Amino acid sequence: MAEKKIQNTSNNTSNKLKNQIQSLRSGNRSAILSTLKELRSGGNVSILPDLFELLLDQEDEQIISSISSLLSDLKDKDAVPALAKAIDNPENSKILTILVSACWQNGLSYGKQIDTFVKVVITGEYEAAIEAFTVIEEAVGDLEQVERDQIITNLKSRIKEVDEQKKLLLSELIKVVANY
Repeated sequence: MAEKKIQNTSNNTSNKLKNQIQSLRSGNRSAILSTLKELRSGGNVSILPDLFELLLDQEDEQIISSISSLLSDLKDKDAVPALAKAIDNPENSKILTILVSACWQNGLSYGKQIDTFVKVVITGEYEAAIEAFTVIEEAVGDLEQVERDQIITNLKSRIKEVDEQKKLLLSELIKVVANY
């Protein structure tokens, strides 16, 4: 009896997720906003790639704002790898700043994904680099000394490749990591 109940709960969750994905892909503004509101109170991390895809194709400012807000308020640590993977994906360059900003705003720990954010500081647009700087600044305490030393070495080796504005940012990040 309990097995059947578990299976039904699993099916219900699966059906709910399918319906949410379908709604997000519908193109119906009202349905999308309603689903985003629903996700805020009881979403599943597995829907994040669909949110990233929607964000990429979106021109509606309210939907963009709603997704950004949702990502910034995430509290499920299982979302961390999905966000880091999306940030690493070059196809998401258009939404990179939104994704990276959400990472420092949601307060989750990104120490294990630190290389992703170091890469953004070095190669990303300036606005995204500043957001990544903040993520690194917050995660540096979660790192071992060896990892901090690797970041410093990486930043120092790449500082000649960036423009003057980025040189200042990298120099400051080196100080932050070194002084932790």
